[in-house]
Amino acid sequence: MMSIIKKVSWKQWLFWGLNLLLAGLAVVCILLSRGVTSALPTLNAAKTWAGQSGERFAQLACYLPHDQPIQEETIYTFRYNLLNKLRESSMEAPEGGSLFTDAYCGMGTLNVAGDRGSAQVKATGVGGDFFRFHPLPLRSGSYLSDADLMKDRVILDESLAWKLFGGTDLVGMSVTIGEKVFYVAGVVSRENDRYSKEAYTDGEGMFLAFSTLKELEESAGITCYEIVLPDPITGFGKNMLKDSFPVGNGVVVENSRRYAISNLLQVVRDFGKRSMGVSGIVYPYWENAARLTEDYSALLLVLTVLFSVCPAVSLLVAAIRGAIRLIHTARIKTKTAVENRIEAKREKKWQRTAGKKD
Repeated sequence: MMSIIKKVSWKQWLFWGLNLLLAGLAVVCILLSRGVTSALPTLNAAKTWAGQSGERFAQLACYLPHDQPIQEETIYTFRYNLLNKLRESSMEAPEGGSLFTDAYCGMGTLNVAGDRGSAQVKATGVGGDFFRFHPLPLRSGSYLSDADLMKDRVILDESLAWKLFGGTDLVGMSVTIGEKVFYVAGVVSRENDRYSKEAYTDGEGMFLAFSTLKELEESAGITCYEIVLPDPITGFGKNMLKDSFPVGNGVVVENSRRYAISNLLQVVRDFGKRSMGVSGIVYPYWENAARLTEDYSALLLVLTVLFSVCPAVSLLVAAIRGAIRLIHTARIKTKTAVENRIEAKREKKWQRTAGKKD
């Protein structure tokens, strides 16, 4: 072993040391990429919906231009048509269950007042299973539900709760919006990951039923629709949404394949163009956070490839040279073995011949 080490020149040590460093950097990029792709809980709805069933589901989002919103009646019609199409594709919901789950929201600005103050806030009118897609941590209380009959409950984020009441344990407390009284269902914290923190810039906020937001602000419309639906083959769910939903000039995003290699390569190809807003779509903060993670993931993918090229090529060349040496050594050994056997046969033949003469 020592003799082999002594035969290695300093240039070879430098060469393989550099390759080892590059390989280490590639591993670091892979680990960082895993951290980035697992940072956002808003992209896990398909996994939580599938549970232990083993079936494939796609999580999709459709973002509409702010001047082309839709209303809840359109959502109801789409649900009915989608259910029929899924049944036509021989898909049946489990007993007591559903083939898909969805959520939608629209934005508005409202003046809200509490015991200790008032504020003008960004209000998100929600419908469907919104908090499955956006599981904001509850500080107290519970989420809103489509099953709520009165639609007179709201959820405050932590910042607004402190501003209006000076605390977060507010279940049952009342707030006033305009001249109407609403009751606090719960208080939530905003996401704690760095990407959501960078993307969220709206200050204090609150959530209420979309139908209630529509009553308070007549111009409110739905600009974000999200769904988890069966995806037995890649692209089935996305095509089903595009065929049945009034996408118009909107954008459809498949969150469940957000970090697929093909999608990240597309992000690299579209570098620079993604920042050009030409469709009139104002993305909600969770989509901006997801796009930010896409950018980081695409960058880490490029760095991983760059760092891996030299070590991979070096190992390939070393493997080829090693294989050539082994083949050459095997040929020499084979040739020597054959020659030795021939020589041994000649020796035996000579001995037999010499013995007869004697």
